[in-house]
Amino acid sequence: MMYIRWALYTVLIFLFLFIVNSYKGIPIPVVIMGCVVFILTMIANKTTFGRSIYAIGGNLDAAKYAGIKVKRNLVMLYMIHGVAISIAGIILAARLNAGTTSVGKDMELDAIAAAVVGGASMSGGVGKVAGAILGATIMASIDNGMSMMNLDALWQYIVRGFIIVAAVWFDTYTNSRVKKIK
Repeated sequence: MMYIRWALYTVLIFLFLFIVNSYKGIPIPVVIMGCVVFILTMIANKTTFGRSIYAIGGNLDAAKYAGIKVKRNLVMLYMIHGVAISIAGIILAARLNAGTTSVGKDMELDAIAAAVVGGASMSGGVGKVAGAILGATIMASIDNGMSMMNLDALWQYIVRGFIIVAAVWFDTYTNSRVKKIK
């Protein structure tokens, strides 16, 4: 099993290197994303703050009774969220060479879909940073494929909505099965 995992990692690394070399280097937004993902993964997995955020997302009242300072941690989380949004906004404005007030319109649907497809639970307390990135990659690939197929915008929203509904149904179904087992 370990050799299969090593082979898979090796293939993924060579695929990444092939793609990067075909573009003559790593794009700066990819480097920034890698740094942000690394930092957020370390915060989520290796700090008490990260564990407390998972606890708050799982059950707010239980986190309060466990002695977690919920308000302080939520303010810190919103601050991290604001920094991440500002980084994304700067990268998007640099990519478009412009800034308008409607550039992020309807991106919240994509963000929710990416989180749910990436494994975050709608009931809270479950999810990984890498899963959200994987979900965003999947949703961007689907969106890009629909645009390349010249699918009407109405049908693109319907497909995205269907993916969200299917992911939420799957999340609800698996959570109900876990509760039955317990």
